[in-house]
Amino acid sequence: MGSKDSWSRRFGRAVATIALGVAVFDLLGGNVHAGENWTRFRGPNGSGVAADVTFPVEWSDEAYLWRVDLPGKGHSSPVGWGDKIFVTSGDTTSGAMTLLAIDAASGKTLWKREYAASPHSLHAANSYASGTPTVDDERVYVTWTADGVLHAAAVTHAGDEAWHRELGPADYKHGSGNSPILLGDLLIVANDHTGESFIAGLDAATGDERWRRPRQAGTESYATPLVYEAANGEPQIVVCSSAEGIAALAPADGAVLWQLPGVYEARCVNSPFLAEGLILSGSGEGGNGKQLTAVRPAASAGGQPEIAYELKKSLPQVPTPLAIGDKLFVWSDRGVVACYSAADGKPQWTKRIGGNFYGSPVAAGERIYCIDAEGDVVCIAAADEYELLGRSPLGQASHATPAIHQGKMFLRTESSLACLPAE
Repeated sequence: MGSKDSWSRRFGRAVATIALGVAVFDLLGGNVHAGENWTRFRGPNGSGVAADVTFPVEWSDEAYLWRVDLPGKGHSSPVGWGDKIFVTSGDTTSGAMTLLAIDAASGKTLWKREYAASPHSLHAANSYASGTPTVDDERVYVTWTADGVLHAAAVTHAGDEAWHRELGPADYKHGSGNSPILLGDLLIVANDHTGESFIAGLDAATGDERWRRPRQAGTESYATPLVYEAANGEPQIVVCSSAEGIAALAPADGAVLWQLPGVYEARCVNSPFLAEGLILSGSGEGGNGKQLTAVRPAASAGGQPEIAYELKKSLPQVPTPLAIGDKLFVWSDRGVVACYSAADGKPQWTKRIGGNFYGSPVAAGERIYCIDAEGDVVCIAAADEYELLGRSPLGQASHATPAIHQGKMFLRTESSLACLPAE
């Protein structure tokens, strides 16, 4: 694990890396600006909100800068750094996972790297490439399952493998879908499933394991971790699972700083996110959310977190809700969208728009975009009153969340990727 001094040196390098990568963006709670990198599921720290950029509310195929076919099938979201977009796809026969680097300006495939796997049981709504990569200024990081084992690898921006590790058993009856995150030079991988579960902190440069936090086995979780800045300014890694509830871990060694067990009634699929100083997360089953819980984190290590409020009606199992300023937008699997006060959960409006959704909403300016399972991009106003602004068909099924990278929106279907320029 290393000494406190060595951790301090590593964290110093981490701060420099974060500052370089996100510029104006505040990793621990701000919004992405037009020229910045979309580095993980729903962008830096999973906020899903891009400021200072607007896109059409409705468009036709002629509006795309480019659209390219992807091999196989996948539900992961694209991520981006600089002039490159990275996306994964799965072979429906062999289970192999392919990582592609695509030129953001032209759509040209710059390189691809395939990782062998094995066919295994999947839910009908899952794929062999459902986990979203994460990326920094040197490498892109991916996870996948092969022969019941969770793998992680790092590939340089030039396409050379930096490292590849087998992390341990992965017993997901619906198939895996882990999305790693970065905190500086620490790669964080959550592996909560029905067997030997854990959260691991890996050295991003080497793949060496700095720490491993064993976790209680139980219902599998697909929630992507979150970084929360405590009152003392120190970052905490927030993780969620049905068996463990919600917990915050120390980046230095994975120690539990605070925990609230017994929060979730079902499987954790959508991911924790920040809103008005609270951490929100939920669970669900059968395409319905069971609850969305807003937690006030503990004031200090060893303290007791509190439930600020809890929502129970028309909630998502899969899509992660969206916080924009003081508003909370909740988009359910079954096409019901609701707006609440993010601070106290008081309802403002609810509207059934129809369709089924597996991707999560993202926001650009004052507009919210979400792709339904048939591939229609639905755009609504991020406003006090419901307003449908437009629908744009992609023409192919999609379970993915849009990415907004350096002033462009990247829209992924099961077998294609399209680039939409800003207005």
